[in-house]
Formats: sequence, C-alpha cells, structure tokens
Amino acid sequence: MRQVVHHEVVSVQSRLAELGLDEADLRDAVTQGMLARSECTPNDPPLTPGFNSWSRTVRALREKLIPKHWTRSDEGNYPLVVNPAGNLAIAVATGDDCTAIATSNPMTKSPKGPRTQSAIEVNQYQSSLFEGFPDFEVPATPHNDRVTWILLQHYDQRKKEVRFELSRPSSYAGKIDGWSERIILNGLPFDPALVIPVPIVPNLPDIDIPLIRRA
Repeated sequence: MRQVVHHEVVSVQSRLAELGLDEADLRDAVTQGMLARSECTPNDPPLTPGFNSWSRTVRALREKLIPKHWTRSDEGNYPLVVNPAGNLAIAVATGDDCTAIATSNPMTKSPKGPRTQSAIEVNQYQSSLFEGFPDFEVPATPHNDRVTWILLQHYDQRKKEVRFELSRPSSYAGKIDGWSERIILNGLPFDPALVIPVPIVPNLPDIDIPLIRRA
C-alpha cells in the first residue's frame, strides 16, 4: 500500500481541514501532555511520566474537540475521541525516534493490545473499499465503518523537542508498524531538565478487562 505523507504547511492544513480538525487543537493537546510530564520528579514511579503525558494528551484533545460535537469513547478501555459523523476516531500513543520524520517509518514505542489490532483491521477493510477491493473480509468487530487515526508523539531528548504526527495505521505486528497516511506537524521544544525519560514498557491503557461473575 502506498503511503501518503503530508509535511508541507499547505498540505497539512488542507488535509486536517478535510478531517474536521484544526492544527492548533492537536498542538495544544500535545503541549498539555508535555506539561503534565514536566510535573513529574525522579521520586515518581518510573511509569508515571509516560502515563501522565498520555493521559493529559487524551484529556486535552477531548476538551478541545467535544465542544465541536465530537464525543469520547472508552469502549473496551480504549480511549478515543470520535467525530460527529461517527466514522473517524483518534487515539493517542507514543512513537519511536522515527516519529514525525517524513523520510522514516515510525512504530509505536511499546506493544499494543487487541483493541488497537481490531481498529487496524477495520482501517485495512476501509482502505480496501477505497482502492476497489470490495471482497476484503469484513472485520467481525463493532464500528467496522469507523477509521481510527493515531496522534503519535515522541520525546527526543537529544534535540530537546517533542515530535508528533496524526497518522492512519495500516499494519500491526505487536506494535503498529505501518501507516497508509501521515500528517506531520512541527515539533515543540522542551526543557530537557524538566522532561524525565521513561523506560520502554507495555502501553498499559490499551487493555481489555475481563468481567468474571462471582459464584
């Protein structure tokens, strides 16, 4: 599948507008996540900076988009914000050091769970319809008419910036490792003294919680 990459200003703004989005809203969400991360100290548990950054970015994105008639979804403990038509959703994840580099192919920094895998299967199905392959097997999952995008962000300690992109995942092998479309935005500088590096660990929010009836 050919990957489409938007990185020039006019192309980025045009494509975001087609998706019903404003670059400022995405940028503010990432900024809020960066601020939440900077509030951590070495005395916090190792997972805290990454979790706080992810959580605050999700919250800020929702606070920006819900007044514009988007809705939040936590179905299956997979936090999303969904557009008014219900056919596009955005999740937040941390990417590797290829994030927001137009000539590279990023992956998520940590493994993803079954909800992410299901979302990518739907993306593949929707792409097959667009590309004229209607015989592609319909995913046996709810919301098989909804395309999921990822707000992918990476903290680069060397360059002292957080890079981010809004991209549509197309393949999955434990981690998201392929994208059919990428919208690359300008990075945000940060003070490295205030941003604590985090270890590579499983992305805890993307889980399913089984409910077992007690006898």
